[in-house]
Amino acid sequence: MTCLSYPNPGKIILLTKMITYLKNLKEKVDRQVGSDFVQKVLQYQGYKGLANLVNVSVSAIKEKQPGRVNFLPPCLFVEVTNRCNLTCPTCPLGTDMAYNGYSKADITLDQFKKIIDQIPSLIYVTLQGVGEPLLNKDIMPMIRYCTDKGIATYINTNGTILTETKSRELIEAGLSNLSISINSFDEEVFSQTRSGASIKKISENIKRFIEIKKELNAKKPIVSFRAILMKETEPHMEELVFKANEIGIDVLYIQLFMSSVADKSLCESSLTDEEINAFSDKLEKWKKQVNIEVITESFGKSSNNLGQCKLPWFSPNVTAEGFITPCCTISNPSVLNMGNIFETPFEQVWNSEKFIQFRGDFYNKQPAACAGCQNYRN
Repeated sequence: MTCLSYPNPGKIILLTKMITYLKNLKEKVDRQVGSDFVQKVLQYQGYKGLANLVNVSVSAIKEKQPGRVNFLPPCLFVEVTNRCNLTCPTCPLGTDMAYNGYSKADITLDQFKKIIDQIPSLIYVTLQGVGEPLLNKDIMPMIRYCTDKGIATYINTNGTILTETKSRELIEAGLSNLSISINSFDEEVFSQTRSGASIKKISENIKRFIEIKKELNAKKPIVSFRAILMKETEPHMEELVFKANEIGIDVLYIQLFMSSVADKSLCESSLTDEEINAFSDKLEKWKKQVNIEVITESFGKSSNNLGQCKLPWFSPNVTAEGFITPCCTISNPSVLNMGNIFETPFEQVWNSEKFIQFRGDFYNKQPAACAGCQNYRN
């Protein structure tokens, strides 16, 4: 009698998660980098870059990564400035941690070039930190420098100084993704969470940007809104979804409020799991009624369905002072940093004893610097 062998349920579940993760990852890469990113790697990085990308891909589908990394990161956050014209309570600059352990700084164009040139594997760079990137006078040539190297770029702005001139310059420099922080179209709620800025003025700036993009017949950048889901904004999220669709943006990102980086006055602003689930149900109905893509981050159906943060392996962060941290959420170098890219070559820091130990212990015990982060899961 032949015995039938049945697949291990645990392996089936893991395989299903991996397939879902790869599908979501491909959608994210196609959207933010472009569906031709493999061809770009070959064109700008050659076969060495392609080999690195293969190593990245093989590692990405694993549920856990080792402490030592056998590839250079494909993505990088560069905090081009840690200055801002607003002091929003949802941002570290609106808390008593602002400039506590670090100093105000802008990365110069020469410094930026040195950073990018040290990591030839890059396919995507976020020119963003705790500051307003449009305040850096060199932001346009920085974007152009990446464009000329086949590297896709992203910035997130508060939209207050997104002038017509800057709009044209961003498009002409080859920016791939432009995101604007919009928590609500309710003037009172917006001013509370965006430090008194006017949603009316910012809306005008965004509409003009989209008009200019059409005038120039430009396919890029992809224009998105980035909203924070919290008790103050949740009642106005339906209006935000439909208003974003009306304006004609491409993507709406909704991320869960992180109390660990916000002002103490907002300590009661986090939603409960029950409230998050209820909101997710409503959001699914709204998504069927609009033409834009709506993506949730840090809750619900995240882009990472393997259940754990991967940023320390694939997307480290460089602060405005040159300190390398495991991710963009750890923006204060006095909390944790692995070294300074202006003093030590990146590759040496990337697999330094300190970084290897941090990544090696990552799954066993939540690092103190990650406490409160929604992306960290046991």
